[in-house]
Amino acid sequence: MKLKVLMEQHVATARNAKPEECLERYVGETHQVDGLRSEASFGKFRFTIDEPTGFGGTDTAANPAEVLLGALGASIEVTCRVYAEYLGIPLEGVSVQLAGNLDIRGFFDTDPKVRSGFDRIEAKVRIKSAASNADIARLLARVERCCPVLETIRNGTPVRLQRD
Repeated sequence: MKLKVLMEQHVATARNAKPEECLERYVGETHQVDGLRSEASFGKFRFTIDEPTGFGGTDTAANPAEVLLGALGASIEVTCRVYAEYLGIPLEGVSVQLAGNLDIRGFFDTDPKVRSGFDRIEAKVRIKSAASNADIARLLARVERCCPVLETIRNGTPVRLQRD
């Protein structure tokens, strides 16, 4: 099935269905398997998250901050691709260059004024397209509004830690 047709079906569902019928629930689990290396499981998919050896890990996979940035970049790319198709904007390729700084003073709680998370994230979207600048601007406006991981990071979705 073509992506545009699939997106039109999803938009129709989003417009006409009951709110509870529009929810997609994601459930997964992580567990440490060796030192600071973790295995994550979400449905049938499994992936490894680790830390570099200089931070006590085994350096066998991306660290949690890199996984977060990777998820952000992939979500931006998916949102670009989906909306380009839906809006009829030609898109030959899309990639995202990401960067951010973590300050260890926040992680080690040595300065209460320093965040433990990224102070900011820079995301440069590279779009290869024959579309006009106006169409690309319209596409990026949709990405700004509709990208779920971007919105989650920007607006600080509440996370409640509790002991199981």
